[in-house]
Amino acid sequence: MKILSQDNQVADGLRVGADLRAAREDSRPLAARPEVGPCRRSARAGFTLIELLTVIAIIGILSAILIPTTSSARNAAKKAKTRGQFAQWGAAIEAFRQEYGYYPTFETAGAGLDKVNGNTTGGTNLAATHRFYETLVGARRDGTALLTTTTGTPPPPQAQNTRRIPFIAFTEADMVSVATTDSTLLTKRGLIRDSFDGTDIAVLVDRNLDGSIKVGGNGGDSITRLPTVSPPDSTTVRLAPTNTGATPDIPTVAQGGVRVGVLFYSLPPGATSTSDFIFSWK
Repeated sequence: MKILSQDNQVADGLRVGADLRAAREDSRPLAARPEVGPCRRSARAGFTLIELLTVIAIIGILSAILIPTTSSARNAAKKAKTRGQFAQWGAAIEAFRQEYGYYPTFETAGAGLDKVNGNTTGGTNLAATHRFYETLVGARRDGTALLTTTTGTPPPPQAQNTRRIPFIAFTEADMVSVATTDSTLLTKRGLIRDSFDGTDIAVLVDRNLDGSIKVGGNGGDSITRLPTVSPPDSTTVRLAPTNTGATPDIPTVAQGGVRVGVLFYSLPPGATSTSDFIFSWK
């Protein structure tokens, strides 16, 4: 028993000594404590100038890669949206044909010949005649009833859509608001637009109902020339699709024309050649 008691006293003494040493270590400042283990704190803080310049260079390279890609993706999305608009407008014209047995006639003369907005100028007067809108909606742009006059060349909208059937409901995305404060759109207020805010949009129909749209010659659709259109950011650039050569945009009469009942085309911003066209049929 005496031997066991002495052993316990020795063990207790060792524990007390260890506790005292640990207490002394904890009471020392952090900087004075010895670092333990293979990973020691780095004495250097922050980044060097070379490291910062390397990071900036990498960011610049990534920006140069990503920004054009993002812009291209945005333009592609807008082109797809414009083709979607063309499809909706075309469906409304086809519904008109099914109802009345013929395609509607829009503008037949002037600078607006075969154009969606025709000879209508932009502005706040929504009571002004807009043949494309009124013929397909059965009402004027300000919501009032169509006029009662039924004679004219071409026949006015009320003489064509005699039942005042709304074949389409144009949304805010399809029309430039008269309340817009965008300086680039003030002259386009109240006009129909594509997703690029372009309002110079061509529209052609299969006038003789033979299943295709043909230009010139004995095509039968009374289309002597293709309308020229301008991109929304320029009035000096005026282009028309090609109608000659081995691979024209619109096949010739001999090639059968475009096998659709209705077609649209327009140009996006920055367009400079016929390769930039947005076509409804391809």
